[in-house]
Amino acid sequence: MAKLKKMVSAVGSIKDLGSARAEFDDASRVLPDEAIFPPDDIRPADTEARTLLLRITHATEAQETTSQGDTFAVIHIPAANDFAAVMTLNPSAQIESSQTFATIADEGGWPVTVAMVEDILGVRIDHVAELESSALGQVVTELGGLPVYSRAAFCADGTDFVEGTNHLDADTAGVFASADPIDDAGQTRTRNQRAALRALIQALKAGGLAKDPNKGATVLGHFASGIHHDKALTTVELAKIANSLRQLESDDIAVVTIPTTSRRDHEGTVIIDLDAEAMPALKGALASNDLPDFFRYLVSLGY
Repeated sequence: MAKLKKMVSAVGSIKDLGSARAEFDDASRVLPDEAIFPPDDIRPADTEARTLLLRITHATEAQETTSQGDTFAVIHIPAANDFAAVMTLNPSAQIESSQTFATIADEGGWPVTVAMVEDILGVRIDHVAELESSALGQVVTELGGLPVYSRAAFCADGTDFVEGTNHLDADTAGVFASADPIDDAGQTRTRNQRAALRALIQALKAGGLAKDPNKGATVLGHFASGIHHDKALTTVELAKIANSLRQLESDDIAVVTIPTTSRRDHEGTVIIDLDAEAMPALKGALASNDLPDFFRYLVSLGY
């Protein structure tokens, strides 16, 4: 009887996994390439690296612009497959003519957003994924919550967050990542997003999803319920990226914020600029074999 139950459970797991994969790969979830990527002649060269641009949207949150409270993160795995750099970007960073990343992204859509990120980092974006915060909240619940560190105590949407470790659940994860509790043009919010992504990656790595098909199928199903992505980001490709992350040691995954500087204008408004000194070094590291050392250095500096 025990063997029969085990066999039935395994069959159920395979069926659930198949359903989750079918939903993720469904045509309704796919964004056409022409609606995502800029013209090829203005893009960086294709390489053996894998780079994914992830946007986590908070559609139910009150925001000044569509993008302002969203999470923009780039996951870059070099060709050697021996390291992973995860970089969050502050949407308030000025790009050109006093316009912020968020403003330009809202006006130009995905092709302009991808072009900006490729210009900032100097690497080609292979995949894009847009994930609803509510779907991510279901993943957080399935993983048992996320322990996430906050540098400051704050209150947002009726939830009190403490200075130190906060245990996020489906209801509070989106609030923590989208709230702007301090007048610093999203710097604290971006650090919170970085902390949440770091905790999420570690939870996915430690969750034993590969050994527990039921849990793996459930997590994939939650992701699939709220995601849109490029055509090439199939479940097969997603599994390759996930396997690369899972096989790396924690020290071989750096989750950082893209370096910026802040200043106040004559009216007292905080202005965010990409760090003119750090950015050339970051771009150089992404294009060289020095990537692990450079990103570990950024982590040591608190980025």
